[in-house]
Amino acid sequence: MANPRRRLIWFVMLAFVAAWLFVGLGSLAAQGGDAGAATPAPVEGSVDLSQGALQSFGQLFMLNPAINGVIAALSILALMLFLFFFATISSSIMAPADFVDDVTKLVGARRFEDAANYCRAHKRTFVASVIQRCAENAEKNHSVIIEMVDAEGRRRADIMWNRISYLADISNVAPMLGLLGTVWGMIKAFFGLSEATASLGSKALTTSIGGAMSTTLFGLAVAILALVFYTVVKGRATRALADAEQAVHSIADKIKSEAQ
Repeated sequence: MANPRRRLIWFVMLAFVAAWLFVGLGSLAAQGGDAGAATPAPVEGSVDLSQGALQSFGQLFMLNPAINGVIAALSILALMLFLFFFATISSSIMAPADFVDDVTKLVGARRFEDAANYCRAHKRTFVASVIQRCAENAEKNHSVIIEMVDAEGRRRADIMWNRISYLADISNVAPMLGLLGTVWGMIKAFFGLSEATASLGSKALTTSIGGAMSTTLFGLAVAILALVFYTVVKGRATRALADAEQAVHSIADKIKSEAQ
């Protein structure tokens, strides 16, 4: 089995490459939009942005670069978290078959102290601390061991779920930032009308409202992306926890039979 740290490094590198591509493509889109806007006479059949046509991704982004930049940063963070969780949350990493087999052999030989020490040496493995509690208390009643397993398992699971919830937090914060940018843009639009002439008022209003609504567009897009990431990781974590629980209870039952 590949080293989890090495896999994690590759996934993080992939995340940075994806972030670089995101920023690079956004810059190219903005440059392309600027070039198109600078064309004095559009070709027949082309889109004239000065006549209220839908703007490009880069132009929409530059209408409110401050808030849209924060939303873009959240999208990159969501991608990195997703890749990190996808690389570290799985049955093969949380409850490795080799680790479980080695502990089972030690327990089968009634070497409970060696099994506890083996778990301490692999404390980064999810099930290690839970199995360690079982091995350290092998002489106690089985009901007491199961209570310890449940308590330690809930503690480790809560830590993992709290980390996964960062993706859900991003899915909540991103549309709020988009709404903030929209409200701020609308305020500037309406106050700007008092300083605009009658001929420019309509154009200024539509431009300002379009810029304001762009932040909501980007916020909702990132929120949907983060929510999809969260759903995928949550399902993966649920399956991995079920497999880890099965492995721990199997070893706990083995300890009960050998300790009698």
